[in-house]
Order: sequence, then structure tokens, then C-alpha cells
Amino acid sequence: MIKYSKIAVGTDGSETSMAAVRAAASLARLYEAKLVIMSAWHAASGPLLNSSHPDLASVAVSEEEAAEQQLLKAKAAAEEEGVSEIELRKVAGVPAEAMTKEVQETGIDLLVVGNKGINTLTGRVFGNIPTEVVRSSSVNVMIVNTAEHGS
Repeated sequence: MIKYSKIAVGTDGSETSMAAVRAAASLARLYEAKLVIMSAWHAASGPLLNSSHPDLASVAVSEEEAAEQQLLKAKAAAEEEGVSEIELRKVAGVPAEAMTKEVQETGIDLLVVGNKGINTLTGRVFGNIPTEVVRSSSVNVMIVNTAEHGS
């Protein structure tokens, strides 16, 4: 039987990412594992991509302070699921890259992400966080179906 001892989840504060947080928290409680909640942040002004396409011009970019608020919101949700050991981590950079790098450096053995962007045209053409995480992760990845939460 696989025994996870350190489970990580990424959040951007959205309802879809909070569904992933709750799923990761439930697993952490069941496995009596430490839950590491990560929020990637990037200092930028204006749109991330200089594009006239509305889906691309509105790519979410978090500032460090916003990442802190996202982590506190996610921690509250995880505590509601009964997790006893929670670590909050702000990671600088593009979300998929920042999370997979953090996983490699901190001994995490399961990474949980929501499926936001997988079924969108923009996500298929330009990439999305769940797909990039699966491609580059050195550990098992669980993708949470967040369709009922607006993905």
C-alpha cells in the first residue's frame, strides 16, 4: 500500500483550487500526513501576456500579499477537513514550475492540483497548470475534478 507522508496542493484562491485543497486535506487526514499548501506569486504589473485575446490577457498573476491571503483561506478550509499538520509556502514564479521545483526540494510525495484549464481551448493550445505539473513532476500527481466549482 502506498503511504503518503507529505502531501502538497497548490491554490490561487479560486473556488476550483479550494476544491483541490479540500481533497488534499481529506487525503492528508486519512494518511495522517503533513499538508503543504502552496501559492505561487509573481511580481508583475498589467497582463502577464501582451495579447488582445481576452483569455490570454487575463492570466492570473498573484502578488506576494495576495498569495498570503490565498494561503490563509486555504488553511482554514484544510482545518475544516481535520488536518492536524499544515505548512504554508509562498513560492515565487510561474505556478507549474514553482510547484514542481518546490516538490523536488522538500520531499513531498504527492502533489494535488485542480483540473482548471484542461478542457479549455486556451489551455489546450497554450498549456495549463495541471498538464504542465503532470509533465514535469517527479512525484505522483492527483488531479481533482473541479467541474462543479466552475472549472
